Amino acid sequence: MVILLTRTSVVSFLYERGWRQNFIFGGFPGPGKEFEMAKKYLKPVLGGNIVDASCGSGLFSRLFAKIGLFSQVVALDYSENMLRQCYEKRKTSPKSTKVQL
Repeated sequence: MVILLTRTSVVSFLYERGWRQNFIFGGFPGPGKEFEMAKKYLKPVLGGNIVDASCGSGLFSRLFAKIGLFSQVVALDYSENMLRQCYEKRKTSPKSTKVQL
């Protein structure tokens, strides 16, 4: 069901604009803490390439590109609309040009 929802342009548009923040009610620690956890987990491959599979709107893909600890960040998602959001946000984020879709 969630996969089908993320394929709609409305949900893709609203994902980072409010829907993603509600994940905290499902037990997720929140984007900031999740990003820190991911950085710690990926520490052994710093400087290499990473793939953000099921990237959604590219929130973490853009953050990984912004911190510059990886030579390339590849963003993948099942939803064309989510990738479109990632592409649009990539154009306005510093260093996000390192994100490959």
